[in-house]
Amino acid sequence: MALEKRRRNHSVPSWSLAAAKAERLPLRSRHRFAPKIPLRTRPALNRRQQKTPLFIAHTPCWVITMYPEGETVNRLLGTLKSQRLRASQVAGVEGRSGIPKLEDDEVLCNAITRWRHLCELKSSEIGCYLAHLRAIRQAYQAGLHRVCILEDDVQVEGDFARVLAELERLPPEVEMIRLMGLKVRKRKIIRSLNDGVHKLVRPERGWCGAQGYLINRCGMEKVLRYARRIFEPIDKVFDHFWQFDLKLYGIEPHLLWEAEHISSIEKSNVHKAKVARWLYWLHPFGKLWRSIERHSYLYRFKGDFYPAEKPKKRPGRTARMKL
Repeated sequence: MALEKRRRNHSVPSWSLAAAKAERLPLRSRHRFAPKIPLRTRPALNRRQQKTPLFIAHTPCWVITMYPEGETVNRLLGTLKSQRLRASQVAGVEGRSGIPKLEDDEVLCNAITRWRHLCELKSSEIGCYLAHLRAIRQAYQAGLHRVCILEDDVQVEGDFARVLAELERLPPEVEMIRLMGLKVRKRKIIRSLNDGVHKLVRPERGWCGAQGYLINRCGMEKVLRYARRIFEPIDKVFDHFWQFDLKLYGIEPHLLWEAEHISSIEKSNVHKAKVARWLYWLHPFGKLWRSIERHSYLYRFKGDFYPAEKPKKRPGRTARMKL
């Protein structure tokens, strides 16, 4: 009897039994005891809003121009900025009124020009050459990893910025990429870009033209080392990539196009100056030697250039492109 009284005196309170039963209930049944909070009174979650990046690509776009206040260059800069790109002007070099003054280690080699091209460079060609060379030197001295250099008489396609953002993520072995060209050449397709819309290609010969290109730091070093001697137009330097092992690529369809206009650069093969007669005898041998050098280079790196074929349709919208 005494034991029963002790059990009655030390009995568990009714509220504790109810709590114990609630703990043993399944999870769904337990939710019925939880107080319901209206949606409006629930505390809002502090979620960080994702900010839209200010620029799509990190690579700066430099536009070479002689007319900083001109309508053409300002239209191009506006288009680049509307595609969220870092765009700015780079001063050109005046060469129409005479041969511009040389700087640093720049050397004008007229003797090489005569026997290689049977002419002399026009002063406007030298000005164009120096504008590109100095823009590349400026980018290199500024410590840039890559830069996109454009001439002010081009127009960009609508997906220019998107493709440029992909190009800047390519490995450093891709040293220079031409964004358009004036000649259609055989080329090897390297990879697809922009969801298959564009292709990175490697041409076996030069595309001609320096209207726009992307160049990385290694490419800058090679161009600055080789191109300090001035003996041919700047686009010919790029065309002869095999002479200084420049890893040159291209993009198809082209990201730039050139409207019909009258160029301010007088070509050296028009009204060219007369050279010594013996240079006409020497010229074919020099041309043959350069051809042997080019074919030897292509053979040594045949895996990088072949198989190659011409594009099946026109790769760009430039009117003066030679098919």
